[in-house]
Amino acid sequence: MAYAAAEVTGAPSVGGKAVDFDVALTAAAKLLRRSQRPLFHGLGSDVQGLRALFRLAEHCNAVVDHMHSQALNSSLRVLQSRGWHTTTLGEVQNRADLVVMLGVDLDRGFPRFLERHVAGKHALQQARRAHRRLVHLGPKANTPTCPADLPMDVLPTPIDRLAESIRTLQGLLQGIPLPSVSDALQALAARIAAAEYPVFVWAPGQLPTATADLVIGAACELVAQINRTRRAAGLALGGDDGAQSALAVSAWLTGFGTGVGFSRGALMPRGELGGSTTALAEGGIDLVLHLGSFSQARPPASDKPSIVLAPPGLAPSEAPDVYLPIGIPGIDHPGQLIRTDGVVALPLRALRAPHHPSATEVLQRLQSALERKP
Repeated sequence: MAYAAAEVTGAPSVGGKAVDFDVALTAAAKLLRRSQRPLFHGLGSDVQGLRALFRLAEHCNAVVDHMHSQALNSSLRVLQSRGWHTTTLGEVQNRADLVVMLGVDLDRGFPRFLERHVAGKHALQQARRAHRRLVHLGPKANTPTCPADLPMDVLPTPIDRLAESIRTLQGLLQGIPLPSVSDALQALAARIAAAEYPVFVWAPGQLPTATADLVIGAACELVAQINRTRRAAGLALGGDDGAQSALAVSAWLTGFGTGVGFSRGALMPRGELGGSTTALAEGGIDLVLHLGSFSQARPPASDKPSIVLAPPGLAPSEAPDVYLPIGIPGIDHPGQLIRTDGVVALPLRALRAPHHPSATEVLQRLQSALERKP
């Protein structure tokens, strides 16, 4: 999050001109009332804000798509087609004796993962913690800054060869003779075979879209193979911009991932049909509503009317047709976010008197305005 932006105040606007909040709310409701097929994009919010957005989307027959839906859908496709064995942050901290990073750039995306969940001194399985080792299999530029007391092996691997390397490890663990295998990969296979609880970590959002399914699928099949005789697990890191919360809320309310379309009470999953750009290219979308509470993400490029809900310091620089400032969960108002491993709802506390209403309040007021007769 851009914390510096949390101190910025700003006014609602219509057509780029500052107006009273109720005037902007009325203008947004008018756009939504006229729309036949809006696209609700971004979905950067806490659990309650996302619940309110899905309720409004159903009322408006909207297509709903998270800004990071491509990464979310890569994981979902593997889960749906093959299944997987995944673990939690606590299990990594307490039980893992080998942690294999699959191309993840921890310093860029998850700078405290090693400190909090891998390098900590305390664990339920102290013997495993004492022998814990970290391996980074991926581009050399992504090698994390490792705590001094945590041994780490680095196996430089181009990102487009990552799935192939994982498959090679799978073959070596099965005892299949493979020609021209590097000594480093053979040593890693031996280390995995000797480990009591290896964990393989990837970040879907950092993998190339074209190969993400292959890498995640190969990792999950390797874990499944190890689990035939002993214990192993995978762990996907992500959840940026409320992505894990959006995935959970969509599953609770619709039974599908974040790419869904509402149509007169019916639901159509859109995960296989592409994201927001595809929905706009297909035609039929006549309005874009963007919700972003955590980063300066932009709505998808479009000539359609637009409504933006974002904190003032995180609002896109291009003025939308209607802009409604909202507070930041965990700074301006309390809330909940689903943790990256999907098993815990993290409570957020308000840290100051709010400058702006929450996304939940604004979305509920929008729906109330739509339900009243124009």
